[in-house]
Amino acid sequence: MMRKNKDTDIAPKTNEGLSLRGGPSDPFAWFGDMDRWFEEMRRDFDRAWISWPGTLASPFAGIDGPRAPALDVRDTGAELVVTAEVPGVPKENLEIEATPDALEIKAEAQGQREGTNDGYVYRERNYSGFHRMLTLPADVAPDKATAKMENGVLEIHLPKQEPTPARTAVKVKVQ
Repeated sequence: MMRKNKDTDIAPKTNEGLSLRGGPSDPFAWFGDMDRWFEEMRRDFDRAWISWPGTLASPFAGIDGPRAPALDVRDTGAELVVTAEVPGVPKENLEIEATPDALEIKAEAQGQREGTNDGYVYRERNYSGFHRMLTLPADVAPDKATAKMENGVLEIHLPKQEPTPARTAVKVKVQ
């Protein structure tokens, strides 16, 4: 409690309830709440569209960038092996370009479905694609690269220009 001034018998005003540093009485806290609400709503819509049948990308893909395949890069010593998950993409629609220090994977998937149901004719079309660029950890010989696809998994073998010994993990004792 604040003490009153002896001369005027008036207590000074306190800032209770108006904190600019956050907390339950922060008048600007609702901006953070609104950001959180909109982010949750965007994620819910995005999740709903990604799970829509026959699509590889969401209509909200521009927000987080186009949906790209999950990649694994493995160094075997003599080559780099890149594995990418590309379900639903025929191998004819894949485009792979390799340079000595980078790898680029592009894909397109198109679909069309038609039919009739109870006198109604329906026609559906969809298009989706992705583009992924990867900087490689070592120089490779792009002219000797090979790729194969099986069950929606793309495997690209990129022989190194100068083979290096395969990296092995060494356990370090803590003293």
